[in-house]
Amino acid sequence: MKLSISKNVHLVEPGDFEPTDHWYPRVLNSNIHPLVAYFLNLSHEQIAERYHRLHPQSDLDTLMEILRYQPQYFRWAGTDLMHVTNHEGNRRLTVIETNSCPSGQKSMPLLDLNVEQGGYKRLIDKTFKPMVNAHKMEGALAVIYDKNPMENIGYAATVADVFGENVYLAKFDKADIDPPVKFENGVMFIRNEKDEWVQIRASFRYVTQEPWTRLPEQTKTLILNPIEACLAGGRNKEIASAAYDVFNEKYKDKGIGIFTPKTFRKVKYAELQGHFDRLGGSMVIKVPDSNAGQGVYTVISQSELDHAMSEIDPNDEYLIQELIHSNFSRNLDPTSAWYHVGTIPDSKGRSFAFDLRLMMHATEEGIRPLAVYSRRSRFPLNQELPEDMNSWEVYGTNLSIKGEDGWTYADERLMLFDIRNFGQLGLGVDELIKGFVQSTMAVYAIDQNAIKSYGNSPIKDYINH
Repeated sequence: MKLSISKNVHLVEPGDFEPTDHWYPRVLNSNIHPLVAYFLNLSHEQIAERYHRLHPQSDLDTLMEILRYQPQYFRWAGTDLMHVTNHEGNRRLTVIETNSCPSGQKSMPLLDLNVEQGGYKRLIDKTFKPMVNAHKMEGALAVIYDKNPMENIGYAATVADVFGENVYLAKFDKADIDPPVKFENGVMFIRNEKDEWVQIRASFRYVTQEPWTRLPEQTKTLILNPIEACLAGGRNKEIASAAYDVFNEKYKDKGIGIFTPKTFRKVKYAELQGHFDRLGGSMVIKVPDSNAGQGVYTVISQSELDHAMSEIDPNDEYLIQELIHSNFSRNLDPTSAWYHVGTIPDSKGRSFAFDLRLMMHATEEGIRPLAVYSRRSRFPLNQELPEDMNSWEVYGTNLSIKGEDGWTYADERLMLFDIRNFGQLGLGVDELIKGFVQSTMAVYAIDQNAIKSYGNSPIKDYINH
């Protein structure tokens, strides 16, 4: 039974997990598509060999090295990818961003019907538990979060079941003037029902909104993921982009690389108009440390650029990316233009932009896929956009909506990888393999950047062992 300790802290006990509380209702009644289940069960050897067949220039040994990589900081991640094509019809999966606190469990049908906790249990069992067992420190276990209670209560209940002990579930909001979580000399403490501070030996973390304002570096309490993963690119698009470039330069002779839209970093406010003009009257503006679809502006007209510039800070620098276009145009540069493949047209002939959220985790085998789902845009790619509608309706796929009373989710645009929905995406096993390899390379690049920036993690010895 989940016991309330205070307004923002609950004590979660073994046996508290209730599936109906931790998945969207239609996910509970869905069955995973056989192709998706097949993909999730592929070995690293199968994935590497197939990717090599699809990309003959890639070095097979290097692919295996990256798939078997053991991240020191970034051991749980999610990437957002888009399915794109060019003038010649060459389809690719492009990395849009990489996320250090990814959602997705509530949107993923069960891989094994006999494991009611699904991906929650795989993540805690195969990633979090081995780290905690190797971390010799006294104290309780915790889950700290600032949004997405559906998944985070599920994680807390799973941790309680896996470890057989009570778990503190604490909401750790940026705006809380008296938060129930504090750090002293790198050790996390959570306030209990007696107004006493309880030492925490390890914590699962889903703090997403500017987490660097609350989480210190190099904590003694083990945290999945630590703040270093965010600062090295897991929560900063600009730093992630630079890490991708380092990776691509290092491995260009091995025939592999992280594919992203053409990107310009550290663009000053006064330079936005020039980039808009040079890119042919369209682009995407991103606030580097934003997330959940906030601080991202698709721009296809001067009026949209003016609107975006009225909302952003003139003193900041921005990440600019070339827009992935809705439809073919002879006015676009054939050497760099990419287009959304979109969903299979529905009965009304409408095709929508969609992304793939691919969640991964580090296991003793290396990096493994954990969950996958898609989100589609509100307005179709192949219909003329009304004058009073923003282009985000065509290109934006994020489901998170930030309101005055907190976060809500437009789950009617969620595309499950189940028997009913997966076929609408036009994807096959090869696309899932290519997306996973791209995602793994992105995680590798960001984790390597974290090691370069902050030194070896305290869990390095555990990884080597």
